[in-house]
Amino acid sequence: MTDPASRPFPVKGEVAVFHGDLYRTRPAAGLWPCVELLPESDRPAPAGLAPRESANGSVGYPVPPERLEVWYAVRWTFRWRDELFECTAAAPTTVSGDYLGSDEHFAREHLKRRGIRYCGVFPRDEVTELAEHREDLLQPLHDLVRRLAEVDHFRPKAYAVYHGQTYPAAAEVDASGLIALSTGHDRPEDLVADPRDPDAGHFLAAPEQLGAWYRIHWTFRWQGGPFDAVGTVDGMIKGVYTGGSWGFADSWGLTDETGRDAAAQTRYTAMVDLDGVTDLEQHRTDLLANQ
Repeated sequence: MTDPASRPFPVKGEVAVFHGDLYRTRPAAGLWPCVELLPESDRPAPAGLAPRESANGSVGYPVPPERLEVWYAVRWTFRWRDELFECTAAAPTTVSGDYLGSDEHFAREHLKRRGIRYCGVFPRDEVTELAEHREDLLQPLHDLVRRLAEVDHFRPKAYAVYHGQTYPAAAEVDASGLIALSTGHDRPEDLVADPRDPDAGHFLAAPEQLGAWYRIHWTFRWQGGPFDAVGTVDGMIKGVYTGGSWGFADSWGLTDETGRDAAAQTRYTAMVDLDGVTDLEQHRTDLLANQ
């Protein structure tokens, strides 16, 4: 029978295979989408990876997901007296677990209560159907990275069309009424380099020289409230709340980014999973119409 007690890792958590070796993992804070490998104290560090110390003093080894062979979440379940449990610890002679069933009489008679959960420690020879469950994390992460890249991570962007070619552009005219186009060093015909930074590949165009000038941005709803998307952080979409309810902002724990500037307009933001939003919609605003 497969046995979690024989494994070098916890009975619940995330693990990855790197260069054929299995490691416990955690998110690499500030380095998304990287994963941090956590080698056991009696094992060598992963080859070719630089260590990084976390705030609590533990050391991990960040690695990009494309270098991982496998990455998954693991948990174990078992049955005791035909009732289902999730394994929380395993020893050579006992197995511990949280009760997953709904028989209140059984739980009160045989188990200990901790908060809202019932749990117990059971002799190994009384446990049946001990099983490992894996949830693939690698492919969903690759899919999320691709989805974000396809929309440039939901950052608002402005574009201009000059002689049939589309370029990233400033969303506002400068003090002289011109629009900066980011073209690289291939200078477009009839445009002058931006004198504020002539080597940056930015060129200036008058509105009448452009075939189009527009802004792309995204909106979505979360928990029923409206948001303007401003980008992503660690794979989560960040939005500015555009509703007028302070109660909504307070109830859902939105972040007040107004800061200490009393004159600034109140700005509440949230970071949520992309799959948790609804009504995600792209908008195109014509900027030439106002010129």
